Amino acid sequence: MQKKMSKGMLMAALICGSLSVLNVASAEEMQTFEMGEFVVTASRVATSKVDTPANISVIGSEEIADKNYSNVQEVLADTAGVNILGGGSKGSINGEDQIMINGDTRVLVLVDGRRMNVGSTGKTSANWLPPANAIERVEVLKGGGSALYGSDAVGGVINIITKKGAELGSQVTLKAAGGSWGTEQYGLTASGSNDKGLGVFIAANKERRGNFDYKNQHGDVVEMKNSGYNTEGVNLKLDQTVGDDARITFAFEHNNSEGGVPYGYTGYVDTDSFKRINNNVSLRYDWNETADNNGYIQVYRNHQHAKFYSEPNSDKNSDFVDETTGFNIQQNLKLNDNNELTVGAEYYKTEVENDNYTNGKNSINNKAVYLEERWKITDTWQLNTGLRYDEHNRYGEEFTPKVALNKKLNDDSNIYVSWGKVFKAPTVDMLYYEGLDGMPAGNPNLSAEKGEVWTIGGNAKLSERTSISANVFYTDLDDAIVAQYVPDSNGALDYKYINAKKEKRRGAEISLNHEFDEHLSGYASYTYMQIKQDDGNGYERNSNEKPNTYRAGLKYKNAGWTYNADLTAVSGQQVKVGGGYNGYTDSNYFVLDLGAQYKINENLKVFANIYNVTDARYQEVGGFSYEANPPYAPIDCMYPMPSRSFIIGAEYKF
Repeated sequence: MQKKMSKGMLMAALICGSLSVLNVASAEEMQTFEMGEFVVTASRVATSKVDTPANISVIGSEEIADKNYSNVQEVLADTAGVNILGGGSKGSINGEDQIMINGDTRVLVLVDGRRMNVGSTGKTSANWLPPANAIERVEVLKGGGSALYGSDAVGGVINIITKKGAELGSQVTLKAAGGSWGTEQYGLTASGSNDKGLGVFIAANKERRGNFDYKNQHGDVVEMKNSGYNTEGVNLKLDQTVGDDARITFAFEHNNSEGGVPYGYTGYVDTDSFKRINNNVSLRYDWNETADNNGYIQVYRNHQHAKFYSEPNSDKNSDFVDETTGFNIQQNLKLNDNNELTVGAEYYKTEVENDNYTNGKNSINNKAVYLEERWKITDTWQLNTGLRYDEHNRYGEEFTPKVALNKKLNDDSNIYVSWGKVFKAPTVDMLYYEGLDGMPAGNPNLSAEKGEVWTIGGNAKLSERTSISANVFYTDLDDAIVAQYVPDSNGALDYKYINAKKEKRRGAEISLNHEFDEHLSGYASYTYMQIKQDDGNGYERNSNEKPNTYRAGLKYKNAGWTYNADLTAVSGQQVKVGGGYNGYTDSNYFVLDLGAQYKINENLKVFANIYNVTDARYQEVGGFSYEANPPYAPIDCMYPMPSRSFIIGAEYKF
C-alpha cells in the first residue's frame, strides 16, 4: 500500500508541475468578502472579488448580531442556494439537520478549516456546529469542491470561522431569551488577551424547549408530541503569537443534547428519545500570517457518542460512537506578480462503532495531496487550474482536476466558467448498517459516485448601491447512491442502498443586493433546481426537491433601532402521489420572519423575533407518516416545521 501511495502522489506532483498552472481555483478556497470588494481565503491570501471565479456567499458577524441568530441553522436560512433539511424538532431525524447546497446534501462542512463530517453518514448537522455567538463569519462555496477538499465536497463547502480573543479585546457578553413553547436560551461569551500575545475566547450556551405546534394536513394547528429538546455546549479557543508573524491555536468544542425523536414512520410516538455528546479538539500552527508565503499545519480529533432509545421496542435501540482523527498541512507560495501556488496534504481516519452494524465496528481512511496555482494571464484574464490525488482505503486512487477561467470586465464586474471532476465515497452507514426501523440497509458492494460539475456565472456592480450575481450550474454523476426497494434472491423487497445509473442536477441562481439609503437595504434571490435520477428505468424527478425558491429581505438601521423582514417562498413541490412516502403536503408555501432590536446604550440591547408570521404549513424534508397497522393509511407529513412562534431577549456587554 505504501508503494502504491508514493507512486500516486508522485504522479500527481509531476502532472501538476508539468502544467505549471495547476490550481484548485480560488473559487474553491473558502473566501469572504469585506466591504464588498475584497476576498480573503482561509489560507489568508487576499484576492479581489472580481478576480474570483466562484459562486460564494458570506454571512458576517454584523449580520449575525443584527438578526440575533442563535445557531448556524438560522445563519444559513436566508442564504440563496442553501437549505437546512430538518424538522421542527432537533431529534426529528435523530438530530441531523442536514445542510444542502444547490440541491445536494454531499456538502463538506469545516470549522476553521477542520472537517466536521462524520464517517457514519458522511454529513454533519447544523445542531453540532459552534453557536452563533462564537462565529466571526460563515463562508459558503456553492459548487463542486472535490479538487481541493475531496470526497464530501460535491455540492459545495461551508467553512465556519470562529472568533479570536486577541481580535475582540477584553469583554464579556451575556444573553438571555425566552419565547413560544417554553423556549429558553442563555449565552455567555468572554474574551481577552495580554501583552505576551495570548488570546482567549470562550462561549457557553444552553437552550431548551418543549413540544412545538405545527399545522397539519387538515390545516389545524396541533402539538407535535415528543418534540422537546435540551442542549448545552462550550467552545474554547486559545491562541498564542509566536515570534513576529506566527501563531499557535488550541480549540475545544463540547455539545450535549437530548430530546424526543418523533420519527413518524408509523405515526408520531411519544416514547422515543435521543442523547448525543460531541467533544472535539484541535491544535493548529500558522506561520508567516501576514506574508504571501504563509501556511499552516493542523491536527484534530472529533468524537461523537449518540444513543437512540425506543420503549417499549428496545430492539430498535441504537448506540454508536463516531471518531475522526485528522491532519492537514498547507503552504502558499507567491512565485511572481502573476503566479501564486498552493500545495497541501491531508489525512483522516474515521472509526464507527455501532451495535446495528453487521461487523459492529468499521473504519475508513483517506490520504490526499493537492497542488493549485492562480495564473494571471493579462490584467483582465485569470486561469485557475488544479489537481487533487486521493487514496481511499476501500476505493483506491482518485484524481480530481479542476479548471476555472475568469474575465475581469471592470473594477466591479466579472464573468467566469468553472469545470471540475467530483467523487463521493460511500459512508460507513451505506456499507454496513443493518437497516432497522425502516432505515435502508447497508450494501458493501457499493461503488463510489463519480461525475463532473460545471458553473458559469458573473458578478456586477450596477451602481454605487446595487450589485447583482447570477450563475447556472450542472452536475452529472455516475453510480449515484440512492435508497430503494429491490428484490432479493427470494423475490421479496429489500430496502437498501444501491448505485443508480445516473443523477443529473440542473439549476440557476440570481441574487440582487441594494442599498436604498444609508439606513435601508434589501436583498432578493431566486434559485431554480431540477434533480433527476435513473435507476435503469429512465430518468425520474426526485419527489423531494424544491424546484423554485424565492428569498427576499429588508433591513432598516437608525438611531439604535434595527428592523429585519425576511421571506422565503417555494413553489412547484411535488405533492404525495399514490401510496408513496415521498412528496409534500403542499406544492407551494410562503414564510415571513420579522425581527427588531433596540440598542439602549453601547452595552445593552433588547430584541424580539417572530417566526413564520404567515403561519404557513410547510416542510423542509418531504415524506409522510403512516398508520402502524393495515390499511397503512397516511397520517400526516413526517417532518413538519413549526407554526407561528416568537422569542424575546436581551444582551448585555461588559
